[in-house]
Amino acid sequence: MPQGWIELAAFRDDAVAEGWWQQYLAAAGDAVDDETRAGLTQGFRAGRDVLRAAPFAFTFAGIFPWISETPTVFFIGTTILPSPEDARAARMAGSLSGLVRIGDDVQTESFVALDGRNGWSSTSRYLLPNGDEVGVILADVPLPDASGHVFVVALTPDPEHLDALAPYAALALDSTTLLDPDQEAPAYPGPDILAASVPPGD
Repeated sequence: MPQGWIELAAFRDDAVAEGWWQQYLAAAGDAVDDETRAGLTQGFRAGRDVLRAAPFAFTFAGIFPWISETPTVFFIGTTILPSPEDARAARMAGSLSGLVRIGDDVQTESFVALDGRNGWSSTSRYLLPNGDEVGVILADVPLPDASGHVFVVALTPDPEHLDALAPYAALALDSTTLLDPDQEAPAYPGPDILAASVPPGD
């Protein structure tokens, strides 16, 4: 995940999520005051509530800061749709996945993943009910073992940043795999994921 990533979805329960979030904040040390911590915590919980109310479940989803002359925040969410057991239905699902659209002025392109898988990516600008415009990337690619499709939703509140967001959406697509039933996912988050805290006295 990109530097500064704040995960919102991939937790077993709220207790694990809260523990992860407190560790995330602890890495900032005294650079963040109590009032700011409270506001960030409220935002973290609100973000989880939004995802819980989404019409489909994200496997991973979160936000991360994009620092530039016009800094912003990017959102990336991934979900996996397993292929139907019937081979014909699986081919039909795969052929229709590139038709998913959102917003106006949609540009859809095919692409080839690093390992040769063929996928689709749609980029558009979407007008929210309040009049704000957001940039949207919807993309999908078959899983490496053809057992399903990986879908990525990437959003930016500034459509001018769509080009900067695209490589992160591509990385999420290309790096997602589906574990076998007898495999266990690595501990999340691993101790090497969180920024190292500064030892007392340093």
